[in-house]
Amino acid sequence: MHFDLLLRDGTIYDGGGGEGVHGSVAVADGRIAAVGDVGPARARSEIDCRGRAIAPGFIDMHSHSDWILPNADHGAVLAPLLEQGITTLVGGNCGCSPAPYLGANRALLPRLCRMLHDEDLDYGWSGMGEFLDALEERGLALNHAQLVGHGTLRAAVKGLDASPATPEDERGMADLARAALDEGAIGLSTGLGYAPGIFASAEELIAITRPLAERGGVYTSHARSYIALQPEGEAAPTNILALDETAAVHRAHGVPVQHSHLIFVGDKTWPTTDRALEHLGRLAQDGVDIACDAFPYVGGNTTLIVFLPAWALADLPAAVTDPGKRSKVADLLNHLKDLLGMRWEDTQILWVPNPEVAHYEGMTIAEVARDRGRDPTETYLDLVAELGSDTRIMNWSYSGRDDEETSLRKVLAHPLTCFETDTILTGNGFDNPASYGTFPRILGRYVRELKLISLPEAIRRMTSLSAERMGLRDRGRIELRRAADLVVFDPATVGDETTRREPKRAPQGIETVVINGTPVVRGGRFDSSSRAGRVLRRA
Repeated sequence: MHFDLLLRDGTIYDGGGGEGVHGSVAVADGRIAAVGDVGPARARSEIDCRGRAIAPGFIDMHSHSDWILPNADHGAVLAPLLEQGITTLVGGNCGCSPAPYLGANRALLPRLCRMLHDEDLDYGWSGMGEFLDALEERGLALNHAQLVGHGTLRAAVKGLDASPATPEDERGMADLARAALDEGAIGLSTGLGYAPGIFASAEELIAITRPLAERGGVYTSHARSYIALQPEGEAAPTNILALDETAAVHRAHGVPVQHSHLIFVGDKTWPTTDRALEHLGRLAQDGVDIACDAFPYVGGNTTLIVFLPAWALADLPAAVTDPGKRSKVADLLNHLKDLLGMRWEDTQILWVPNPEVAHYEGMTIAEVARDRGRDPTETYLDLVAELGSDTRIMNWSYSGRDDEETSLRKVLAHPLTCFETDTILTGNGFDNPASYGTFPRILGRYVRELKLISLPEAIRRMTSLSAERMGLRDRGRIELRRAADLVVFDPATVGDETTRREPKRAPQGIETVVINGTPVVRGGRFDSSSRAGRVLRRA
């Protein structure tokens, strides 16, 4: 029997969580044609997998690379993702999607989500369907599934108006969400820590997610809080209340909900980890279809203005230049920093829009303050004014700091945790290590070295669990007639080589990556001209 591709004599982990089984995987017409003992079968291309694991392609269920995919050079920019075994991206997270591009957001969208891309997009589309069609026509380096962003919808209907949504506004956003789902979006995301999502009420969220119940789709949320503050009159800190706000969408509509990048920001928040994870488990036991995702680092990328309160974001220039308002912001930041156990040494600048001040990239706010001989909080506000809101940073106090990662390990070990990069990879600036090492780090550090998770379970959560959560029915498993997305790696050597100061380091042990039956990574290196990916639309 002849096949197109044969991965011969490896240990097959089918993505279901079971132990590996020795055998081969054969591919024909982009699909898995045989699994196990294929006897004397031959193929046009064969890869010897002795001593290697064969797994389904890894799914990055929280990506922002939908802002890079429209560009002709996206294969070269996103090569580090493929070289760590990722075959499918889920984009449109944190409330920010490139489509629909219409209404008031025609002027706002390029600025609103500027942090996620450095090159201007051509915006040769209007609705979600046209955007997905454009990706298919231009060709994709890897598979892509798209969420529609609530922030994008709100900007289309209300611009940057911070006032509460009226019933008419809510109907307008819901209509746009419904159209996006009909045109192939797999769900809807919110970014409740960023403008304009930060201005949304709980009632608005319930109203605009109603189409998910009508059409089917997942709800993902960058939550309103990842810190442990105790609001007056509340029995739980804000990060646990945020879990309830995510769960409320399921309770209202019966749809799956995903609590994006579960992190615990600041030393004083870390002790709430057990309580939050127990609460997550109770929600699931109570019938809420909920899970979370996480990256395996104690730092994550975000925007420079992430520390500012909603009232300051509503009038950002005045918040950092008007003496009275600036003093109020500085006092609040100093109070919260002490209250939460955060340090300006933890805030590292990744990329600045103005190349004339690119020397700040890689520096922390504390280092800039020392160079200037100025108070760090005042320096931070100076930098917001000087560098702009599109500036990217790494915050290095997420669920730990340096080698203290007790909180992080508890999150990664939890059975409801999927894995993600949440990286902003544009080819410019100082990179987030997650761009290069997320999945190899899990397999090396947390599986092989620390034995925090078994190898079959880690693979399940990288593949089939993520596919199930996102409704990707043809991905995430090695089974007959499924799409042939596959990764071949060496369990004995696979690992992340990045460091905080040297993030651009290729991983070890990821040898071959196959997308829709086509080998695109060989010997650990991606052919950046390959366009084997597909748009994965809502079934």
